[in-house]
Parts: sequence; structure tokens; C-alpha cells
Amino acid sequence: MQRVQAEHKSARVHQHPHTHAHSHSLQHPEEKEHNSNETTTTSTSNARIAASSSATPTVGAASGGVSGAPTPPKSLALNRNHHYAPGSDTSGDQEEELLDSRYECAICIDWLNEPVLTSCGHRFCRSCLTAWMQKNNQCCPMDNKRLSAEHDIFPDNYTRREIEQLKRDCPNSSLGCSVVASPIELHRHLPSCPYRRQQEPQEEKCPFAKIKCDFVGRPETNQLEEHLKADMPHHMQLMLQAFQQTAIATWQPHKPSTSGSAVENGHGQQQQLPPPPQYANGVDEQIVQTMYQRIVVLEQRTREQETRLENLQMQLRLARQQAPVDPRYSNGTIVWRIEHFGALVARLRANANNLEYSHQCYTSPHGYKFCARLNIQPRKPHVLSLHVHLMQSENDYHLDWPFKGRIKLCMVHPADVTLSQHDTIMTKPEILAFHQPREAISTRGFGFLEYANISNIIQLGFCADDRLLIKIEINIV
Repeated sequence: MQRVQAEHKSARVHQHPHTHAHSHSLQHPEEKEHNSNETTTTSTSNARIAASSSATPTVGAASGGVSGAPTPPKSLALNRNHHYAPGSDTSGDQEEELLDSRYECAICIDWLNEPVLTSCGHRFCRSCLTAWMQKNNQCCPMDNKRLSAEHDIFPDNYTRREIEQLKRDCPNSSLGCSVVASPIELHRHLPSCPYRRQQEPQEEKCPFAKIKCDFVGRPETNQLEEHLKADMPHHMQLMLQAFQQTAIATWQPHKPSTSGSAVENGHGQQQQLPPPPQYANGVDEQIVQTMYQRIVVLEQRTREQETRLENLQMQLRLARQQAPVDPRYSNGTIVWRIEHFGALVARLRANANNLEYSHQCYTSPHGYKFCARLNIQPRKPHVLSLHVHLMQSENDYHLDWPFKGRIKLCMVHPADVTLSQHDTIMTKPEILAFHQPREAISTRGFGFLEYANISNIIQLGFCADDRLLIKIEINIV
């Protein structure tokens, strides 16, 4: 049978292109044969005559994402306690002096030792900045600016000389020490000061000292608290070693406890913890009890987090599968899945102005933009029409016009690809449908007025599950 081809201009009201369509099935239509010398059409199934039709569609505005403003760099988190210059004593003989910010390292919050100046205008101890950059990707602690050890860090001899000229009494001067030196020299002097022990603050030992944790902190700082948080794996290892060296006196894993601890099982219910093992080697029972309960709680949290992670990974995989393909990278191919084909046919027959558009497509990221259109002619309600329309894009100004290429149409048979219907159309420069579009969608389309008989589409099995699949390829020649 032969397809009817024609190029005409329609004044009907068009709908916006849809990303979803409704249709299935192939046809072997019986149509009238008309003479036309505007296009050349080759078909692997039947001899068809390509046709060009026109429409006056309207296009909805596309919206683009707005990129967010860049986030500022994270500021350096510092525990800025008050520091006083050496030379003050507890007796009040000398007035306490607050450390001048010009001589303070922003990392250790102490006197600058071998001060260096960065290209962004900040001062640090040389050793502090070197250690910071090794752990934090060569960035300044104050503003996150990238620093180069060779080109952005300079010795600050002026500040070093100023600090050296500052003379302070030893903090132990009230106890008899007569040393007067610069703040940096006093730091070196204090560990060996003969009067140091008389004024030494009381030390805080780690609660796990009984199992050989040798950490010792100062009461005036938060070092012990930070140690307990940061060195938990080390404490767990020490506990394991202590357990391996001890003999189990009693072990009653199923003995009920009226005063035992309980944790949530992740479902809002309290779950009684089994009692911890009791040891007879002198290990502090309270420490064992605390660590045992902590281990159980951490194991429960780990299981809950693993479950959440698996759910998030599954959601991510689904999101990637369902994410739409960027039309710029479709390589000139439209795979048009037309869902609810029966409902679509009924809607197109109800009103001749109803048109169904495919999603848009580009021949290349900087190439031509086009879409496809389905409609039903009022005089032939049993036949489906298919046309291709060029669309305006930001690439039009550098493209060659009129468009020259090859258009391949394929109605895919879902059960047997050998039964698929193939058509090929070669463009011609004199056809207005291939000229540069003056509207969002060109008012002239090119394709088949009688593409497929709707009854044949359904009877020949092209419309499985009420879905029709049409593939369109456009190649530049």
C-alpha cells in the first residue's frame, strides 16, 4: 500500500509537547496514492510516500535550575580560652596581661613560636601551620585559601623580634625564681624551672589508667574530655587486652536482672541487656560494666545505620534509573513510549485540534533541536499521522540552514523486531519544514499524513500492554 504525502499549513490550535504519549500497534493502511516530488521515501515493508504537514503549535516555557551561591569556607573551630602573658603570678604582685592578638597563633592559641606570615595576611607558628596544612589539604585555617609552602608562607622576622624584646618574669618569681626572659624563652624555661613543682596544678589521670592508659591532662583545659572521645578505640583495645589476661569467675548470660540497663532495640521498645561477665583479676568492675554497655549500644547503632545506608543506596539506584536523559545528549534519537494508547486515540478523535508531542531531542549537544507529533485527521479517523518538527534552540545562529539530513522512523514490534515498521525520509532544501524555525516549534512538520492504520496497530500486536513504541533517528548528511 502507499502512504499519502502532502505539505500543508494548518491553523489548528496545538498542544504542548508531552514527554509521555498514548499508543501501540502497527498498521498496514490502505491509502490513496498521490503524486509528489518533494521527498524521497524508502520503506522496508511497503512503498510509502512521505508527506509533510504543518501545524501551528504553542510551546510551554521551559524552566531551568538556578545554581546556588557558593558556600563560604568553614571557619576554624578553636577553643579560645583566655591566655595570659608569662610574668603573672597568683600572688598578685604583678598585674596579669592579656596576650596581644598580634602575637597569638590562631592554631595553638599561644605565643607565636618561629612566626610565619601567609599571603592572605595571617600569622601562625611555623610548626603549627605545617602540621595543619598536612592534615587539611594545604588550606589556610582562617579563610580556607589555598596555600603553597614555597610561595605563600614567609618568615615574619619583624614579629619574632618584637616578641623577643618583650621581657617577662618567670610565673614562679613569687616563689623565688629570678629568671627574666622573652615569652618563648620562658616556655623553654618552665619545664626545668626548679620552682615549678611547687606551683604545678593537680593533674587529671584518665579513668582507664588502671588498664594502662597513660594519658594525663590539666584541670584547666578540656584535654581529658577530648581524649575520652577521640581515643575510645584505644580504650577498647586496652579493655580487650585486660579481658584476655583475666580469668572469668562467673558468667550468667541469661540471668534476669531487676536493676540492669536497657537500650532501645530500634523499634521504640526497651531491650534488657544481658549482664556483663564478672572478672576476678582486680579490674575495676564499674569500668567493665560501663564499657560492656557502651559496646552493646554501639553495636545496635551500627546495625541501625547499616539498615539506613542500605535503604539510601537503594533509593539512589532507583533515582538514577528514573532520572530523565538530557536531550542534548540523546544523539539525535527519540525513543517515544506512548502510554495508554487507547485513551490517546479517543482524545485525538474527539477534537481535531488535539495533538500529541514527543519529548525534545538534539542531534548533538550543539546541534539541531526537534520533536515528533501524532494526530488524527478528521476525515480519516482510522489513520494515525506522524510528523517531525524542527524547534528553535540557542544553537540556531551557527547551524547551516536549511537542515540537510536523513530521518528514520520505526514503529517497534514488542514481541518480534523483524515485524517492526521502518521508514526513511531524505530532506530537500526547498521544503519549508527544514528551514530555520521562526517559532518555538516550526509550524511546518514533515512526515506521513497516513502513517499507520489504528486497527492494524492493535491487531498486529504493536500495542502490547496499551503501549506503543516509536523510534525516530535524525542524522546530518
